[in-house]
Amino acid sequence: MKKILIIGGTGTISSPITKQLAEDGKYEVFVLNRGNRNEGLPGNITHLFGDIQNVSSIKKLMEGREFDSILNFIIRDKQAASNCIEIFKGKTNQFVYISTVCVLDHETNCNISEEVELGNEYSGYGQSKAEAEQVLLEACRDHGFPVTIVRPTQTYSEQRIPLSVKGKGCWPVVSRMIRGKEVVVHGDGQSVWASTHADDFANGFCGLVTNSETIGETYQLMNPEPHTWDMIYQELARLLNVEYKPVYIGTDLLKHSRKYDFLTSIQGDKRWSNIFNISKIKKTVPGFECHIDYKTGLKMYLDHMESHPEHKLEEPDFEEWCDNTIAVYKQLTTEFIANI
Repeated sequence: MKKILIIGGTGTISSPITKQLAEDGKYEVFVLNRGNRNEGLPGNITHLFGDIQNVSSIKKLMEGREFDSILNFIIRDKQAASNCIEIFKGKTNQFVYISTVCVLDHETNCNISEEVELGNEYSGYGQSKAEAEQVLLEACRDHGFPVTIVRPTQTYSEQRIPLSVKGKGCWPVVSRMIRGKEVVVHGDGQSVWASTHADDFANGFCGLVTNSETIGETYQLMNPEPHTWDMIYQELARLLNVEYKPVYIGTDLLKHSRKYDFLTSIQGDKRWSNIFNISKIKKTVPGFECHIDYKTGLKMYLDHMESHPEHKLEEPDFEEWCDNTIAVYKQLTTEFIANI
């Protein structure tokens, strides 16, 4: 039985992967985290408790342990990548780093494959993840550190859906729609994007685990079906049986928000139209297909929220920001139209 170590394991992307590997029967699964959200994990998992940022402590915890694959879902920068190389060198046949398509230059490329150059001018998050990629690939090339890099796009689940402009969570936007209020959408709602349900992501991802052919390689992993942002909101409105009331505000304006980091989430990511090519992972994981389209995924989210009203968390600050922003923008638009 092959041994898998999952670092994190309880997030939107990692939870279904942890569950799928634990239920497979071919793997002995270990989860390393601080133990704050482990209650939902399968019962046959071995829990290792620790803070991955505490290098000396984790090195001691890893003494005498080796794994066929180590999956790290929480590396955010080059220091974290360097720490993992120090901790896990010689202890695994494969180290999988979950990166992001935010590392890429979306501005000058709309057909996105693994060959598109790194270089996100606007997203600090994307820049940090790209630096981590480079550290790990250099260690692979120069010292044989067995890294595999996986780049998802926006991945969602039963408590999170793809939205344009939001605060901390998704429900406040849905709540505004239910109450007949307007919602802010960047641009004109027509930029093209792709969203992936976490269950579909897990199906493709697990096919890469313990696969020696993936060492030193980078894979895009997402549902390639394109949609616009308007299509997301239109389907939400249909499912909710409400009117869709968008207020379209240009990204060149939204990126200046002092309350929300739209420079990263919109200008550095969602502003640009992207069509994603997943031919590489389909070649490596034969039979991989995404089965949950965005319409099905949105319904799954609404069904979950209806069954778990405790997750319907409002955000008064976001509500106030939306109302104020919409009012100011409409006033400016009226003045502009009157003088154009």
